[in-house]
Amino acid sequence: MSAQAAFKDSLDEQVNNLLESYVKDVVNRNFYLINKHLTERIDQVLKASISEKITDWEFPECSIPSTSINWQDFRLSTSAIQGYKNLTGVEDLSNSVELTILDGAVVAENSIVTKHVSTDSLEVASELKLSDLTFNSLRDRIVNTINIPEIPKIPEQKDWSFKIAELDAKIEVNQSRQEHLRQLEVSGEALLSDVLYTTPGNKRVGINTLDPSDALTVWDQEVEVVVGKHANQQGYVGTRRRQDLNIGANNKVGIVITSDGNVRIDKLRLMGRTISESDSVPGFAAKTGDIVLNSKPKPGAYIGWICLDGIKWSGFGKIE
Repeated sequence: MSAQAAFKDSLDEQVNNLLESYVKDVVNRNFYLINKHLTERIDQVLKASISEKITDWEFPECSIPSTSINWQDFRLSTSAIQGYKNLTGVEDLSNSVELTILDGAVVAENSIVTKHVSTDSLEVASELKLSDLTFNSLRDRIVNTINIPEIPKIPEQKDWSFKIAELDAKIEVNQSRQEHLRQLEVSGEALLSDVLYTTPGNKRVGINTLDPSDALTVWDQEVEVVVGKHANQQGYVGTRRRQDLNIGANNKVGIVITSDGNVRIDKLRLMGRTISESDSVPGFAAKTGDIVLNSKPKPGAYIGWICLDGIKWSGFGKIE
């Protein structure tokens, strides 16, 4: 394979890796909104589909068993009964309720007209006339014989309106003073400004991601930095991907941990001594005890040089 073809394959692989990382990043950061829009759209489609089916549905005759119908408070009008007016032995010419049949009693709403009364026993109170047997009087007599239990007294509800008014006043004052909350507490999933995401299920926090992989996951464009547990009694600060981790101060990198686990320190200060490297005897002033390692060791040369005082250096560890 020519060098040009190898370079092209390497370039294609890098482009594919960058595209894959970018697509995953976009999906991760917008997963919450995508899921929300899909759920709303599915609900709309289902609602419209079910509504259309119910509207146009025709139930076949005898397709619903009577046991599946709620007959409570069901009323059947006499106009729905075919031939009701012509029932043998009954003729109904009234426009309102005139006769009520109860368990153990028959109530006539108005006067009773009859040619003959035949009964085994007829008891009428001396102070009650037959003409007084109206619905209202009979109703009162029935009600008076009913033993109605005493309704327990409902305990008086405490009036919290003044507390509510006090809280409303405090909220109004805080809103007038500043446009942000002093405290915020939520018990479920939370997304703030499309940046900070928390969920109580896995007890994780994500910044710029809706799918945090550790206790704290921070995404900055294509770079992911995490803080979490590595093993039993071991914490971890770093990356979960093939990315280098730079540690520094004042925007200067002091330690570089590469994706393959190597550590690079360009300038090291150990127990008061500065350790660096050079390909020749140092010609600069340093502190006594500072060490410069030979970056181009060879037979007969020294492993490095140590500062004796100022610009005075002496080699050590001659290479045989």
